Order: sequence, then C-alpha cells, then structure tokens
Amino acid sequence: MTPPRPHDLLRLSGAAADALPAGAPSWVRSALRATPWVVVRRAAVPDGLIAVGVRGSGRSHRHAWSVTPPDVVRRVAPEDLVDVPSASGAEVAAIRAFRAVRTLLDESGMAWGPTGSVGFELATGSPAASPDSDLDLLVRAPQLTSAVLNRLAAVRRHLDRSEVRIDCQVEIRTGAIALDELLSAGRDVLVKTPLGPQLLPRALAVR
Repeated sequence: MTPPRPHDLLRLSGAAADALPAGAPSWVRSALRATPWVVVRRAAVPDGLIAVGVRGSGRSHRHAWSVTPPDVVRRVAPEDLVDVPSASGAEVAAIRAFRAVRTLLDESGMAWGPTGSVGFELATGSPAASPDSDLDLLVRAPQLTSAVLNRLAAVRRHLDRSEVRIDCQVEIRTGAIALDELLSAGRDVLVKTPLGPQLLPRALAVR
C-alpha cells in the first residue's frame, strides 16, 4: 500500500474496531461499526503505526487513534474524490460550493480534492455534510514557483465569492499552510507539521 498521507481516508477491516483501547469513548466503536472509515492525521506516531482520527455524528465527536497497515483495506486520497457523486446532493451548500469550484481547480493544473465532511461523505457514501458545513479543500503545491503562487491567488479570489466558508489548505514541502496565510505578506507563516503547528520564517517554510 502506498504510504498514507494526511487527509487520506482509510477503510478499515471489520476487526479493526476490536483493537480500540478500553478507554475510548463509547461512541467510537459504534461509529466504526456503522462507517468503518478513518482520516489520516498529521501527527508523529511510532514506526509501524498510522495516526488517524475517527469521526462521529457531531463536531464534538472526534477521536485520535492509530492503526496498523494490516488494518487498512482501502485508501482514498482527496484527489480521488473530485468526480465522485455525493450522498447529500445539491441541497447542501458545501456540496454546491464544491461543484462550483471544481472546474477552476481542475484548470489550475494542481492536484487537489475535498477533505472534511464533504470528503468523508464522498469517500464513504454516508451523508456527513450538513446544511451548516464548511467546505474544506486541500491543494498540493510542493513547488511554490511564481506561476503556482499566481494560480493560487486566482483560486483564492474565486473562493472568496463562495456562498459558504471555504477552508483551503495548501500542502507544501514542510507541511500544510492555510491558503490565506500562504498568500499573506507576513514574515512568518503558521505551518501544520507532524510535530504540531509551527511558526516558521516564510523563506524557510516555502523554499
């Protein structure tokens, strides 16, 4: 299996939930049995483990966990979900917004895809996006050339006109950075790394 990356969605084997520690919240086991999918977290874990998060029915239902590669039966990256139909349909604003930005991001030439509730719904086929959901996006830009930054600036102008709040994270060499942060004029930028958020000099973070 290709090593999973943050925001990838993993379908687990039927036995994976049995490995939950005894102290896990009661809802976690039920959530995994109903929808045996987890999202890869950006966190440091011992060799041989994959840092993941379990989603429950509400925003407060998030549980950090780790699994082993044999627990995984399928891996789906955000960019694999661009053309997948949704379970909720166009009545959910985040789904409408996702469809509206798809052409623009496809034309940017960068790898991209939905994360968050929209990505989870598209990967699992289970409704997860609600009427008040934001749209979370991931764009991969390992080389931040002037041309790439210009394309990202055009993307931001379009996203700013959306009917819902869109949180766009740009995956760079050192981690992930919010699109607005990347395009700001600040000397330092906040980068999400496996060791947690770090405030790094811009020249170091984006080189």
